[in-house]
Parts: sequence; structure tokens; C-alpha cells
Amino acid sequence: MKKSTQETIKESNIGLILKNIKENIYLSRIDLSKKTKLSRSAISNLVNFLIGEKIVFEGNKINSEQGKKPIELIFNKDLYYIIAINIGTDNITVAIANLLGEIIYISKKKNQPLNDKDHIIESIFTTVDEVLINSNINLEKIYLLSIGTHGVVNPLTKIVTRSPFFKNWNGINLINIFKERYKKEVILEKYTDLAVVGEHWKSFNNLNNIIYLNIDYGIGAGIIINRKLIKGIKGTMGEISHLPILKNNNFKRLEQNKLELGLFESQVGIIGIVNKVKNEIKKSKKDSNIIIDKNIDNINFDDICKYYNAPNNNIVKKIIDNDIIKILAIGIVSIIALIDTEVIVIGGLITDLGEKFIDKLIKKIYCITPFKQEILVSKLKKDNSILGAIKYGIDYMDDIFYNRFLSILNK
Repeated sequence: MKKSTQETIKESNIGLILKNIKENIYLSRIDLSKKTKLSRSAISNLVNFLIGEKIVFEGNKINSEQGKKPIELIFNKDLYYIIAINIGTDNITVAIANLLGEIIYISKKKNQPLNDKDHIIESIFTTVDEVLINSNINLEKIYLLSIGTHGVVNPLTKIVTRSPFFKNWNGINLINIFKERYKKEVILEKYTDLAVVGEHWKSFNNLNNIIYLNIDYGIGAGIIINRKLIKGIKGTMGEISHLPILKNNNFKRLEQNKLELGLFESQVGIIGIVNKVKNEIKKSKKDSNIIIDKNIDNINFDDICKYYNAPNNNIVKKIIDNDIIKILAIGIVSIIALIDTEVIVIGGLITDLGEKFIDKLIKKIYCITPFKQEILVSKLKKDNSILGAIKYGIDYMDDIFYNRFLSILNK
């Protein structure tokens, strides 16, 4: 049934009031009237209504030089809570946050094994249930689950269409799975998209355009243009793992590439780097400048970081500086040529190689492009995706409060 004009006007005015109260401190009824251009009587009636619904409450009296001291109006940040979930290749992270994005409780667990879909889902359920218990928040107070997942998410169907690191994850409908379990609204995006949302929210909110490059086991990019997350028609925007880049261009190899991982990712993702180092060490046993204190087949990325930052010259430094940095630079310059952004933020395990590595990478990038975009390392590290899930949930709730408020009252 279509709402009447009177209801529509009321909902619009309430949304305007809530937006101002939520986004401003020390705001009184008089201030609201000035900001919204609504009459004092209309403000008084609507504010009293919101107080009665426990969505707004009165705070302290505000210092005033003249007359009666006005009373501060405060948005009830604990009216509802958001459960944020990040399903990563390393960890499952679950957090509960209030409507201002303040984290009430957070839990992180290893996501293993990656080849067992049912185990992953059950592990998430268990973690969510534990977080609810430990936060002492009843499920009734949860309005929304905001989820980020490894893989490509179709923007229309919200089905995961590609997930190279999770076996049997392709085609999974996570929204339906979590709706059936918790009977709550659920929103879903891929974790690199939520990572850039988190970066923008916490570190670069003064900027309009930002790219986040996640260089980890997988490689992906999250893109915000004009303060809006860009996902593409099929959700493949930022899937830079498939850039057809080789250190020495070989079109035949491009044609013959049958890797589940993209060509770019297979060379400069963490797995590609580890495999490259292992193979080169086996070929170059004459290198006396590196001391391998474990079986070559057992070398991991932590070992590579240690060898790369050792004081002596060694084969690991040679591989990283002559191969990995050059291939990464070509890929990042390709992105710069396509997207004119204010800053590129690099995150993921690749940053564990240290400042010298990042400095060399940036210098190599600037050597082959005339466009000097600012390149920085993420300060949030792996927390950016869960923070992005929280912010995505807040934005969803704000849209309800500001534009569809009456639907809240029917819950």
C-alpha cells in the first residue's frame, strides 16, 4: 500500500532530524530548527516522538549566554547493533558494533581448512554465536549482518562467482545461508571492496578517490571514485590478479596460461613469490651468501622476509629486486594509467618485506610512469576489511534512518 503524502513528509522530516542529530554533537531543538528550516513546533513534536521511541534521548544542558539553557539531543547509538563478518583466506573475523561503528566485541580465528565449505560456514556460525555471548548482546538487538568474503560477488545476484582459494565456494549464496540461520537482514560484498571502504573511512575520509591494493595470497583492488565504491557490472572491477603481465613478455605463455590463479597473481602473490624463491635457490646452490636453516621445500614467506632484510647480499634480495618488484611495478603502473586517483594504498602480507622494499617499489613505479600518484602503506593492515564491513553496515542503516524510517518502527 502506498504511503500517504502526510506520512511521506513525516518520514522525510524525521530523516532530516536524525541525520543532523547523529552527525552533530551539542545540537539542541533550536539548533535543529535553524539547520533544517523546520518550525520549532514541528521540531518539538518530532523530537518528542523520537524520544518516545527511544531513538533519541536528551543529554546535558548546553552552555548559553542568554535565557534558558537548551538541552543536547543524542542519537541512541545502541538502539541496534551490526554483526560484521570477514571471511578471509587466513582468518575469519567477527565483530559486533553499534550504530556509530564503535566495536563492542571482536573475535578472529584461523580459517582452515579452505577446501571444506561446510566447515567454513559452521566455523563462522560458531564464532558469531560466541561473539554474541561474550558481548552480552541479545540477538534481538542485531538488525543487520554485514559480510565480506573472499571471491568475486555478483552485484545483482550477490552470488559468489569465483573463489580460487576456497574449494566449492563458487555459486554459494551466503545471504540466504545467514538469513536462514539468524533471521536478520544480510548484506554482502567481496573483502577487497570492504577493505577500501575501511581504508577510506578510517584513514582517508578527506579524499574522494582511493585505490586499495591487497597483495597477499591473492591480489585484488578496491576502488572508490567520488566517494562511491565501484564494483563493475559483474563485480569483477579490481580483479587485477588477471593482468597479463610477465617480466619478459611472452604472448604464447599468456595464451597457454591455464592457472586457476591469474597470471599476475601467480607471479607476485605470496604463493608465487615463495615458489619462485624455492625454485631459484634450488637452481643456484652455489650462492654462498644465504644460509638456509631449514629444508628448502619448507621455506615460507616469513623466511623470505628475514632473508630479504638480512645485512648481506643474497639470492632472495636478487629475486625480489630484479623480478618481483619489476613485475609489481608494471602492474601498478597499468592501474595508474587507467584510474586517476588521489592515493594508492598497499596492504597485505607483501608489506611484511619492509620499508626498503616499499621504497624500491615506489621508485621503480615512478621510473616507468610520468603520473606520480601518492603511494602509501596501509596503517590498518588486515583490520581494514572488518572495519569496512562495519562501515558498510552503518551506511545501510543510515539509509534506513534517513530515508525509510517508518520501516524501523515495524520491526
